[in-house]
Amino acid sequence: MGIPTKQAWLRRLLRGIALLAALQTPALAADAVRPTTAAAHRPAGVPADYVVTPFGYFHPSCVQEIRPGETLQADGRIRAADGGLRAAVACRHARFGPQGEAIGQNGPAPKPQASTDDQINGWVLDTELVTSSAYAGISANWTVPAAPASSDGQVVYFFPGLQDRNNVQSILQPVLGWNAFNDNRWTIASWNCCRDGAVNYSTPQATASGNQIVGTVQNNCAAGTATCTSWNIVTRDATRNVASTLSRTSNYGQTFNWAFGGVLEVYGVNSCDDYPSDGAMSFTAVRLLDVNKQPITQPAKLGWSANVLQQQAGCNLNAAASPTVSSLSY
Repeated sequence: MGIPTKQAWLRRLLRGIALLAALQTPALAADAVRPTTAAAHRPAGVPADYVVTPFGYFHPSCVQEIRPGETLQADGRIRAADGGLRAAVACRHARFGPQGEAIGQNGPAPKPQASTDDQINGWVLDTELVTSSAYAGISANWTVPAAPASSDGQVVYFFPGLQDRNNVQSILQPVLGWNAFNDNRWTIASWNCCRDGAVNYSTPQATASGNQIVGTVQNNCAAGTATCTSWNIVTRDATRNVASTLSRTSNYGQTFNWAFGGVLEVYGVNSCDDYPSDGAMSFTAVRLLDVNKQPITQPAKLGWSANVLQQQAGCNLNAAASPTVSSLSY
């Protein structure tokens, strides 16, 4: 066989590059799935090597990816599809809330007070609802917004979710994130945090502005079970038909009676241009399941509270809610 010409060699190289790109879709490349480093915009007191999560700032060793086919056990170990187990994350480092406040290993990250700085970190807007019993699930639809006009290392999250108002150990949430994984693009992932100081997230998937996202949190127990030990969190891109899923993840002993129809959470936002440039997001078809796994439809039981948790000069920060729609503007 003769020596290939320069043109033939180049064609083979390009085919190889295309094949490698295809193999990395739809999941992100293996070296791109670590959460964004906090160095650029961290509050005073947060170490430079910590990473940004929807729960504040954590040491990288306290954050673990749950891969497709794996399940997170109540004791923190990870069970593979073949039944094998790998050890739980051994988190031996302090964690910090959005404003840089130190938080105990199992302590919740409190909703932030109004910021006194130009930079915004933490929950900005939300809609929420509390029941006297328990929720068996929540789901919502939303559209991936435009990218921010400015991209300077900020992280932006949107999600619905469930939490225990009386015993905050973790929050279950299907999350859309901008620059969530050092990537300056939109991704989806499902998260459970923060038992024993550990953060768990499913393998992220890339998405794009205009795509339709469906987020679902639902328990795997029989109807009527108030404190279910097993939950599925699914963040699905319906446009691309791909999902990022945490299967059979633990409730860590919680009874989920606190629902969030839509949340905007940010880190390192210095100006209005750091928010998505289209200025608004609506979570539609918001649906709650009661403890018997029946959809809650009575308006009297769907009196969502809409909250502006932080203000930023010149930005149109506002929240509104109806029984099935949570609208956020920024």
